[in-house]
Amino acid sequence: SLPLLAVCWILLLLIMGLRIYFSSVISEQNVKLIKENQELMKEIQELSTVKENFTKQITDLEDNWEKFNVSRAQWTIDSYCPADTMRRCSSCQRGWDQIQKSCYVFYNSEAPPDPKTWEEARENCRGRGADLFVVHDEEEKKVIDGYITKIPVLKGYWMGLRVEGRTWKWIDGTDLMNASWIEPPAEGHCAVSLGTRTWTSVKCDEKRTRICSQKALSV
Repeated sequence: SLPLLAVCWILLLLIMGLRIYFSSVISEQNVKLIKENQELMKEIQELSTVKENFTKQITDLEDNWEKFNVSRAQWTIDSYCPADTMRRCSSCQRGWDQIQKSCYVFYNSEAPPDPKTWEEARENCRGRGADLFVVHDEEEKKVIDGYITKIPVLKGYWMGLRVEGRTWKWIDGTDLMNASWIEPPAEGHCAVSLGTRTWTSVKCDEKRTRICSQKALSV
């Protein structure tokens, strides 16, 4: 009948319309997914390039570190066991003096650029595998003070002692045990050893020469 035929046509048109609509939606989704996939592939490629660069940098650093270690090892051997002494080894590096169980090097030039601030002086010592010298007892102080009187400088030598929290502290974290060795602590001050067997307090940003020390080797 005519009404039934009309209903069939309407259903057919509706189905075709829905098919066209969903085909369009799916097509748009496909385009979107393809675009996102392309962007992801691009990011993956960029990350891969970054990874390759980092890998190369790490390899270069490892190579440089290995060369540095070899060079440093050779420098250490040459410092303690000079070739011109038939490789006879000493407890201290060449140019350093052994005092008790430590090695000391005295920078007694007061001409620029050798004098440094306390921080600069410490950094210089640490660059040599050492540090500013530390004293913990009266006997050690007496020996080192006696040695300094033989190599006096006008403004004194930096030592590993400075004021932290209104207290004199050594760079190894210990407190100054004998307060009579130096003036009361003042913020921003560090200790200087003079050639008169005395210590004095000066501002850490002043420039002085320095004494570096390190443990002596057992040979």
